[in-house]
Amino acid sequence: GSRMSDVYDRAKASAGRMLGLRASGGKGAALTLKKTTAGAYDPETGTSASTSTDYAGSAFRDTYKQSEIDGSRIRQGDVKFLVSPLLLNGADMPEPAALDKVVFDGSTYTVQYVLPMNYAGLAVGFEVQARK
Repeated sequence: GSRMSDVYDRAKASAGRMLGLRASGGKGAALTLKKTTAGAYDPETGTSASTSTDYAGSAFRDTYKQSEIDGSRIRQGDVKFLVSPLLLNGADMPEPAALDKVVFDGSTYTVQYVLPMNYAGLAVGFEVQARK
């Protein structure tokens, strides 16, 4: 591959290790991303069938500084997850999106906002703002 992709792969692997499970030397803990996809609209029931897919990954939970909490976008009690770019099975973590759910340490949170953690313009993980 090109040198750029090698550098990117290394950056992603190192983010994956850092945010991986503590058991494998990382700083993270298990996180499940639940992505819901709206299915086709059913005119008979007036609803859309939605499917939910679970992705088993890992993340480091961080807190917002008091100075970051503005009461509108970031509220008291919101948590920040630094989500590993890799799933526990080694596949890529899909990018979380607003209204997805994340389960961490027995609690379920709703994703509010996602900021890809970039390295040279490519995502090497995700900073996720989540709310209980």
